Amino acid sequence: MLTSIDNVLNRYTMYRVLLYGLAVLLVIAAVLGLSGAVSVSVGPLVITTTVLLASCYAANKAFSYALRIPANTESWLISALILACILPPADSVSKVLYAALAGILAMASKFILTYRGSNIVNPAAFGAFVVSITGVLPAIWWIATPWLTPFTILLALVVLRKQRRFQLFFTFAIAAVAMLILTGTVLQGLSLVSVLREATLSWPIIFFGSVMLTEPATLPPTRYYRLILAVIVGLLFTSQLHAGRLATTPQAVLLVGNILTVLAVPAYGALLKLREVRRLSPEIYEVSFERPLGFHFTAGQYAELTIPHIHADSRGNRRTFSLASSPTSKEIQFTFRVAEKGSSFKAGLIRLQPGRLLRVSHVAGDFTLPKDASKPLLFIAGGIGVTPFHSMVTSLTSTHDIVLLYVASDPQNFVYKDDFDQASDHGVRTSYIEGRLTPEILRSQVSDLGQRLVYISGPDGMVRSYKRMLDEMGISRLAIKSDYFSGY
Repeated sequence: MLTSIDNVLNRYTMYRVLLYGLAVLLVIAAVLGLSGAVSVSVGPLVITTTVLLASCYAANKAFSYALRIPANTESWLISALILACILPPADSVSKVLYAALAGILAMASKFILTYRGSNIVNPAAFGAFVVSITGVLPAIWWIATPWLTPFTILLALVVLRKQRRFQLFFTFAIAAVAMLILTGTVLQGLSLVSVLREATLSWPIIFFGSVMLTEPATLPPTRYYRLILAVIVGLLFTSQLHAGRLATTPQAVLLVGNILTVLAVPAYGALLKLREVRRLSPEIYEVSFERPLGFHFTAGQYAELTIPHIHADSRGNRRTFSLASSPTSKEIQFTFRVAEKGSSFKAGLIRLQPGRLLRVSHVAGDFTLPKDASKPLLFIAGGIGVTPFHSMVTSLTSTHDIVLLYVASDPQNFVYKDDFDQASDHGVRTSYIEGRLTPEILRSQVSDLGQRLVYISGPDGMVRSYKRMLDEMGISRLAIKSDYFSGY
């Protein structure tokens, strides 16, 4: 069943999954509002949502045009719908205007509050914070109501599965509930049961932790720092601290986490100038860009590309790719497969002309070489999943014990063979396997399999399949590291 769910989710980017989920949640809220189960009036909710959509769209277009920065297709939509879920439905002209202001501020933060080409703050949180702290339209997070909880949980499960962010969410949730238990039972004398009920049904822990905290653009680039952020935000989230108009509201807490991320582990991003588009095989293309000063990444990491184009399909105009080039190269390279009926994004990408500027952001990922260079490694690459391994082996400066098993259904799609063959000078032994990797082939190629740390990269179904195979062969899951990014 989980495989079937993943197959459906893999047809869409993370942004489209979140967008559709928020839209459905608001429709359900409107229906429940008609029945009186949810204390929101349908008319004001529809008006507020419409105003937020219009203001976010207009501001997004205006800032994009004025600053000549490519705009994302889904970003303004997602920010508008999130704001609709947390701001009170407007029942007066002044509240309608302030809702529009929140949308404009959210979009302004995307274009103005940036560092190294990446967002500093969550746009929806920024818009809600400004209109709330001024007292003109306080965010009430009305979405956190008992009748909507089952639907919010369902949305959270879908979003977290798509992003593989369950660890981040539960770290945040445990920290938040722990603080709530401390303040509720110790300081307020409430029972543990009532505190847990309030945490689930009245606090926006589920919505906040799955929809807003997990936003890729404002997360730290590696898992270690993401979990630290989750603990800090979780403890502040339910601390109920306040000083005048300043309080640890959800939007304020998220902005604090965003700022701490920028100060401690800022993400990298930039506008890249296209050098060329090169066809490496009948199905595989490489795009290379001039590397700007100050652009850093670690071999094996990924980045998000934005290509504005008309008639974008259900996968949108943003996509996540592994960086195929070495961190020391003068070029930034992305390599990808184009199917016969490929996406509008990839079709637009291969048609780009040299000199075109594209935004790259959210350089992140933990699929990197271990710190212990003496550890023997096994790389298993399925098809275009070879790209992070190309980045790794071309960055080697000393001898390593690495076996690379490069698996492809068609021998024409083996790319970068010259680079992999040259990497033998650094101890990399590459075998090209046509068809499918089997236990028999694996044992014949790697005699000391149990002593190696295994890296697997490729299509999601292939990665799951090879993990099961290794598990059946007695390889510990702790010795397996796989590559996954939600935007692909």
